Amino acid sequence: MSVGKLEHFDLGKDDWNLYVDRLEQYFIVNDVKPAIRVATLITVIGSDAYELMVNLCTPVKPSAKSYEELVDVMRRHLQPKPSVLAERFKFRQRVQRDESVAEYAAALKKLTKYCGFCSKTLLENLRDQFVCGISSDCIRQRMFAEDNITFDSAFKLAVTMEAAEADAALVEGRTRRLGDGGPEAEASINQITSRNRGTGRRGMYLQKYMNVGTREPVLSNGTSDISGAIISRRSDNNINDFARQKKGTTFKQVCDVCGANHQVNRCKFRLYICRVCNKQGHLKKVCPLLQRQVSLNNVQEDSPAGTDNEGSGSEEFQIL
Repeated sequence: MSVGKLEHFDLGKDDWNLYVDRLEQYFIVNDVKPAIRVATLITVIGSDAYELMVNLCTPVKPSAKSYEELVDVMRRHLQPKPSVLAERFKFRQRVQRDESVAEYAAALKKLTKYCGFCSKTLLENLRDQFVCGISSDCIRQRMFAEDNITFDSAFKLAVTMEAAEADAALVEGRTRRLGDGGPEAEASINQITSRNRGTGRRGMYLQKYMNVGTREPVLSNGTSDISGAIISRRSDNNINDFARQKKGTTFKQVCDVCGANHQVNRCKFRLYICRVCNKQGHLKKVCPLLQRQVSLNNVQEDSPAGTDNEGSGSEEFQIL
């Protein structure tokens, strides 16, 4: 009973050299004698591959040739030897793409197959291209700092640093998720509410529209943002500070992510995490929590001291 099984050779996707390697291991494990290797090859390669073999051997039948001759005939047709310069060009152009360090190293090794490097220069060329083509600048700089680094040591160092970066990102991501609505955001909200919950109609107004559980302002329609309503009522006094500093520009030109004068989709801080609210998409200086605090403080400063009559209070804090 034979050990293992060889599938038919697929002309469209299989590699002939790899198929021959498996075939020869099949000969060894099943103790196939040299006298019957031609018959075994013709039997296992399948009808399509055998038809190609017949055409290449015409006018002689494949069974009349030796095993080595048949393998060489198929190799020269299916995998002609490529240009050494062309293969080295491909090797030099190969850099790390959207792949791991291990996958990148394996791709480089595959490209050296037809580059014609000798045993002494193979590892040196692998090392040079591996270091120069790696995508992480931090890993590359770390390898530059090593004296007499080899390909094996460079590979181990890159894999270790890649794993460390992944672990650090995982820990940081968990910390940020746990920090959503955490102490900093709670402290900012408490500061806003405690500073503005006073006596008189202003204090009554904020207590009426403040969510007791979350300490966030709540409008009559169920939303939790009164700063927009106040800003729309008193837009001339409540424009944020960073917009005022942009002379010759309009408020719409100011980036909501960092406060600079450019388009939002070009801002390099789009993926940053705010240190006030722990949310992604803006920096601390343009955080909505801080802008809300500025708006409420402006309302407090603009209101006449001791105003508690019905008419002036309702006009000042009317929600639009």
